[in-house]
Amino acid sequence: MPLLEIDHLVKEFGGVTALQDVCLDVREGEILGVIGPNGAGKTTLFNCITGMMTPTRGTIRFRETTIQGMKPHEIARQGIARTFQIVRPFPLLSLEENVLVAHGHRRYASLTASTGAYRTAATIATARELLTRVGLMEGHDRPAATLPLALKKRLEIARALALEPSLLLLDEPSGGLRHEESQQLLDLILSLNRAGISVVLIEHNMPIVMGVCQRLVVLDHGVKIAEGEPSEIQRNPQVIEAYLGKTVN
Repeated sequence: MPLLEIDHLVKEFGGVTALQDVCLDVREGEILGVIGPNGAGKTTLFNCITGMMTPTRGTIRFRETTIQGMKPHEIARQGIARTFQIVRPFPLLSLEENVLVAHGHRRYASLTASTGAYRTAATIATARELLTRVGLMEGHDRPAATLPLALKKRLEIARALALEPSLLLLDEPSGGLRHEESQQLLDLILSLNRAGISVVLIEHNMPIVMGVCQRLVVLDHGVKIAEGEPSEIQRNPQVIEAYLGKTVN
């Protein structure tokens, strides 16, 4: 069975249909790219998967469990984590504390539990392990506000990893990064995938997409117009038209 199954997903905002009858699946262990022009519905898809928005119609199943209608924290506990286009760490907290906040999601399931100690030897060790994994252990005690954008993106990934996901949704992780920083991020994504984390990647950086994704799904105005291997998608006339417009003879 697929890790994640989306069947006939519809999301409407008043008279606007942001997602129209979208069907796709994510296989265990793969990196799936979701691409399309601005306004195609990509982030809305992530919002529906993670419970930030409730679909108008359709079904979302994760490991055969129906998850649409669950709250975001409940979906996170199922094993799905995400990053956002605009990174928003807790600016005055240290890098380590930012990761500890996310790591506490299983420890503090109630208000009573949240009054317990959070800086234990075990939690600190886990936070530092995650910071090392994304290349941020040096300076782990510095405030997050002092990081440049490329390192804030890495912190965002570390916080998502603290949720212990089996599926990681990355929303334009290379947005605003220089070429070298994007290549380093590509290496990080591949290393996470090799460690057993399945990834769904929204990205406009085509070298990144072609470099890491085994399959691509293309959305345009909320409709899935293509699905296949990157080499197929590159040659797909419908995809070319969606990005470049229709040729007028």
